[in-house]
Amino acid sequence: MLDIKRDEKGFYVGEANQKDAEITFVDQGNSTIDIDHTEVSEKLRGEGVAGKLVKKVVDYARENDLKITASCPYAQKKLGRTDEYRDVYFGE
Repeated sequence: MLDIKRDEKGFYVGEANQKDAEITFVDQGNSTIDIDHTEVSEKLRGEGVAGKLVKKVVDYARENDLKITASCPYAQKKLGRTDEYRDVYFGE
């Protein structure tokens, strides 16, 4: 099972000083966060890790009554294509 951890910037897999994957977001005010970066190391690519990180942010947004925007191209595509994320995603 994938161990996804939280830090002040977002969520990650691995150790704080050696992240194998991460997704970061910034507070935009007005109860909105912007996913600005998603990265997965070579060793975890192809395992759906980036999608799991996006879901973690969606769950976080729901728990904290937040909306999500995405300046990160991957997150933008994933959020836009996933119908069950429409309740929290403010995108195209």
